[in-house]
Amino acid sequence: MANISLKLTILDVADDPFSSATSYRVLCKDGRVVYISIDDGVYDNDDYYFTSRLPSLLPHFPPGDWNRGHITRTQKRPEPHFVWTNWARLSDITSTWHQRFVDFHELNIGEKLMPNVTEGFHPDLGEVIAKYARFEWEIPPYQAETEVYHWLSGHNIGPQFLGHLTEGGRVIGLLLQKFDGHSARSQDLARCEDAVRKLHSLDIVHGDLNRYNLLVGRDWVVLIDFETSFKSRDKAKKTKELQGLREEFLVHQQEAG
Repeated sequence: MANISLKLTILDVADDPFSSATSYRVLCKDGRVVYISIDDGVYDNDDYYFTSRLPSLLPHFPPGDWNRGHITRTQKRPEPHFVWTNWARLSDITSTWHQRFVDFHELNIGEKLMPNVTEGFHPDLGEVIAKYARFEWEIPPYQAETEVYHWLSGHNIGPQFLGHLTEGGRVIGLLLQKFDGHSARSQDLARCEDAVRKLHSLDIVHGDLNRYNLLVGRDWVVLIDFETSFKSRDKAKKTKELQGLREEFLVHQQEAG
């Protein structure tokens, strides 16, 4: 029986990296967020990603205190059904150092910049950038980035860290200051090099340095996307990273004509 009476909002969908199932982050009418997975072949292929239609096709959600469930169908029971539900303590970001915690659902969500990155508005903070783990397997890079922002606090190298992003008491991401700048261009090289040197002076290597991870404004340059950054005093690593950036700028300049 379809889930017509239960109002559901599918917040996120992704292919499960550990199975052939598709995973969903779902907001229930009562405010709970649950995670469900659906076996391949339960629905038509197009329905898996048609998130406005899929809720009406789902079986009724079982009662009880659960936050994970799995939907399948079998030859003996061909209609879609929950084969199991359970309650599990889900992984979260543990490197919390900032005093502010903001619930994801307090944000007025704006444009999605990437699957895990969105613009938003918070009544106390104004325009923000939210970076978050949609699913448990996405926690590690944001755990790492949260730690890096602690290292950078007070150095004006990256966007201002505004707080930890939570959902159901779990820390799932981070809130950052929104910058209205542009990705670095050829004429910005000298300023970008200065920003990278400032990062290196803290014995931090970015780890994924490219011109798209440098935002440039009229009188500022900030680095972003620190998921793969790490501490190192190795001068060779710092030199190699800076040289790689120069080479990328040169290629961009040549392609721009």
